[in-house]
Amino acid sequence: MFELDETQRSLEQAVRAWCEKNLAPTVPALEKGETLPFDLLKTLGRDLGIAQMLVAEAERRLARLRSGEANAGAAGEADTREGRGLGGDPMLSSVLLKEISRVSPGVALTLISTLGCAMAIVAQGSAGAIERYAIPVLSFDKVGAWALTEPGAGSDAFGGMRATAAVHEDRIVLSGQKTFISNAPFADVFVVYARVILDDGPGPVRGVVVERGTPGLETGPPLRKMGMHDAPTGEVFLQDCAVPRENLLGSVVREPSARGGAALETLNLERAVMPAMCLGIIERCVEESVRYAKVREQFGRPIAEFQAIAFKLARMALSLENARNLVFKLAWAQREGKLDARLASLAKLYCAEEAVRVALEAIQIHGGAGYMAELPLEKLARDAKMFEIGGGTNEIQLQTIARSLLG
Repeated sequence: MFELDETQRSLEQAVRAWCEKNLAPTVPALEKGETLPFDLLKTLGRDLGIAQMLVAEAERRLARLRSGEANAGAAGEADTREGRGLGGDPMLSSVLLKEISRVSPGVALTLISTLGCAMAIVAQGSAGAIERYAIPVLSFDKVGAWALTEPGAGSDAFGGMRATAAVHEDRIVLSGQKTFISNAPFADVFVVYARVILDDGPGPVRGVVVERGTPGLETGPPLRKMGMHDAPTGEVFLQDCAVPRENLLGSVVREPSARGGAALETLNLERAVMPAMCLGIIERCVEESVRYAKVREQFGRPIAEFQAIAFKLARMALSLENARNLVFKLAWAQREGKLDARLASLAKLYCAEEAVRVALEAIQIHGGAGYMAELPLEKLARDAKMFEIGGGTNEIQLQTIARSLLG
């Protein structure tokens, strides 16, 4: 359970080599906004066969829909038999995200945002929606975006949601605003979450597929951020934006319990992949720090011989081991269909906090050199902070964990 198998190890090696050759030299231009990550991801997907695996998964779902075996989320619930990772193995997805995040967490974030859009469609969409929208995104021919957060609805994403989806006989009409949406300035396909409006009042939160170019859909320019400069983030504006009714993901039936329904399941999956990205940051920071501490000399000897530095490295190694074990457990839970909000929150909280702490310790060990942009550490520290906020803040994770304990 705690070691990669041959297939997983082969992917790890292949993605690491690809990132060192193709991604690392491009990071400075990505950080400055001189280039965008989408062509790189398209190349990655095709070079390593990742696009082929993703499309194959969507086509399996498509075949089941056409055979009449699956009812596309008739009760507003996602089909959980798909969406468990590359080739049905969540650990392959974790390995992929970890390796990209060692070099650029922002590019990994861009990847999970575009795939989150596509997999939401695969899980709940009609055969036509999967063919028209999801497969081009999974092929990396189009860019996807997953739009949940609003200016007034961050941590309370579902209860505070103001975006609406008015249901008519042949169309859905969307109105509202989304913010902090990864890929939004350049996305071709959006899954926009909104409160369904029924004849007898507000209904459930549902995803609605919207294509760029649809009248009533506008996006803002890329937002300036503390980190994740290589992951374009922006706003989405919807004003009487009409799409075919078949673009609604799931039904208009109200859930008897959870306010978020299938959207919350997708959010839990997002939280479950973020620890792998944090693991990539931690792993890279530990490796760089150990290497540097052995060769950097002060007062006539390597700084690794000073207890203050050695103890920092030891605690960083502890964080690495714990984060790795949590990523393995998450993959196991996804594979077995046992992923729940508690485990997703536990893993995200711990790995996010340790990614920030370990990155800052790595900078401290490197001293002035670590503070400079020539080394990857200052970027990793800036990028790591996002994981304590995005996908649910640390405080929300603590609340979820506490509720699971106290009932």
